[in-house]
Amino acid sequence: KKTIFYGRNGKPETKYFGVRDSNRFIRIYNKKQERKDNADAEVMSEHLWRVEIELKRDMVDYWNDCFSDLHILQPDWKTIQRTADRAIVFMLLSDEEEWGKLHRNSRTKYKNLIKEISPVDLTDLMKSTLKANEKQLQKQIDFWQHEFKFWK
Repeated sequence: KKTIFYGRNGKPETKYFGVRDSNRFIRIYNKKQERKDNADAEVMSEHLWRVEIELKRDMVDYWNDCFSDLHILQPDWKTIQRTADRAIVFMLLSDEEEWGKLHRNSRTKYKNLIKEISPVDLTDLMKSTLKANEKQLQKQIDFWQHEFKFWK
């Protein structure tokens, strides 16, 4: 399940992937807009987005592999040469419900096409950042598990 909240300017500000009760719940939100709304310090970067992954139950044991099936892409649908494919990709990007109407083979085709036309894929950056902080994060997890005796 995916839920998107749009700002007054019509652009997405918050996206939720999954259900709160599930083992993995993902939030992506416009941190720059949040800081602006809360009258925090002005952010000089053009974009500042925050990705939060909430893991529960048995998913906590796999926290360092939580990006394996996640792709954060910025597809450029205008680069597709074939008009029919360009129109379908535009439709799929504009209305997520259309994915469910496609045959399994077509879904695979268009998912791969969207990956090909996406010059920006933040997934690798997120994976490398997670890997660089893995030891520190594991220490924090161990501390909180010990502090609250989660293993009992």
